[in-house]
Amino acid sequence: MRQRIEHFTLEMLTWASLIGITLFVVFLFPWYVAENILRYLLMIASVLAILWYLKSRRLFAESDIKTKEILDKQRQISRQQKTFDIIFNNAADGILILDESQKIESFSPGMEVITGYKKEEMLGRSAQQVLKFKGDNENSLLTDAMFLPKNIRKKPYIKNTLLTKEGREIDIEASYSLIQDAVTQKPKGLAIIRDVTYENELMRRDKEFIAITSHQLNTPLSIIRGYVSLLREGKAGKISDVGQKYLDETYDSVKKMISLTNNLLSISRIEQEKIKLEKEDVNIKELFTRIEQAFGPAAKTKKIALDIDPKVDRLVYCDGEKIFQALSNIVDNSIKYTKEGSVKLSARVSGGSIEIKITDTGVGIPEESIGMIGDKFYRTQEAINIDNKGTGLGMFISKTIIEKHNGKLSISSKLGKGSEFLIILPVK
Repeated sequence: MRQRIEHFTLEMLTWASLIGITLFVVFLFPWYVAENILRYLLMIASVLAILWYLKSRRLFAESDIKTKEILDKQRQISRQQKTFDIIFNNAADGILILDESQKIESFSPGMEVITGYKKEEMLGRSAQQVLKFKGDNENSLLTDAMFLPKNIRKKPYIKNTLLTKEGREIDIEASYSLIQDAVTQKPKGLAIIRDVTYENELMRRDKEFIAITSHQLNTPLSIIRGYVSLLREGKAGKISDVGQKYLDETYDSVKKMISLTNNLLSISRIEQEKIKLEKEDVNIKELFTRIEQAFGPAAKTKKIALDIDPKVDRLVYCDGEKIFQALSNIVDNSIKYTKEGSVKLSARVSGGSIEIKITDTGVGIPEESIGMIGDKFYRTQEAINIDNKGTGLGMFISKTIIEKHNGKLSISSKLGKGSEFLIILPVK
C-alpha cells in the first residue's frame, strides 16, 4: 500500500513538472521554436508514460502477491489461534501465564479444576500470594523458576506444592518456560501444571507395601535357611545323595530370596529417603580383606583369580557397612559375569579423594547400555543370557550408596573383553 502511494505521488509530480515546463516554453519562446521543443517534450513524455505503465504493472502485480501472502499468513495465524484456544480451554493440565511482576495474565480451565479458583478472581493477582507455591531443597518456587533463562535451568520440570482455594495442599509437577510478549517484548512466564497428588499417594503406598512385605518375609526366610543349613550338615541324621541335592537347591533359592528382600528393603529406604549413613573412619584395606573373604570361595569355584591390591592402607570417613554393600554388589556381578580370567580390586589416593577400581575380564557391556547401568531393574541382554534370575537392583543400590557419600561411579567397558568400575569417594 505504501509503495502504491509513493508511486502515485511520484507520477503526479512528474506530470505536473511536464505541464509546468510546457507552459514555460510556450510563454518564453517564439512559436516556431516552442513547437520543436514541445515535440521533443512530447517524445520524452511518451517514453516516460510507457515506462511508468510498465513499472506500475510490475508494482501492482507485486502488491497483489504480497497482499495474498499477508492474507494467507493471517488465515494461518487465525487457525493457530483457534488450535491454541482449543488446547488452552480443553487441556486437563493447567496452563498458567504470568507477567514480569508474577501477576496472573492467563488462567486456563484446567487451572480452575486443579486450584478451585475461577479465572475471573485470579487475573491480575500475584500468583505466589494466591496459590502459595512451596518448593524444597531440590526444587525452587515455580513462580521464580518460570523466569529463569534456559541456560541456567537445572531441569525441564519442577515439583512444588500449592494451596488450593479450599485450603488443601496438593502436589504438582510443572514444565515451564520463559517467553516474550509479541508486542511489548517484555518477559513472561509460562507453566503447564499437573496435579500428581493421587499418583504420589499410590507410589507411597506401594513403597510401604514393599517395605512391610520384605521385612515380614525376612524373618521366616532366615529361619528356613538356618534349618536347611542344619539338615545339609547332617544334624538331623544322614541324608541321601538325592536329598542332599534337593537341600542344596533349596538353600541356594532361600539365599536368593533373602538377598532379594534385603535389596527391596534397601530400595524402599532409599526412595523414602530413610537411608541413614553412620559414618566413621574406615580402613580401605580392611574392606578389601572382607571382600576377599566373602567372594574368594565363589571366585575359586569358577576358577577365576580374585586379585586384591593390599597396598592402600588409608582411612576413609564413610559408612563402612554401606560401602561394603556397594563394593560387594559390583564384585558379585563381576564374578558372576566372568567366565574366565580375573577380577581385580585396587585403590589409590588422588588429592582429597580415594579411587577404588574394580576390573574384570567378563562379558562386557554394550556401549549404548553403559549410561543405563545403575538404573533400577535395568539389565543388559548379555547379563540376562548368563543369569535370567537377576533383578537389576544391585547396581542401583551401589550407585545410590556411593552418591549418598558425595561420591561418583563411572563405568567403562568393551563388549566381550570386560569392564572397569571406578568409584571416587571423598576421604573426609
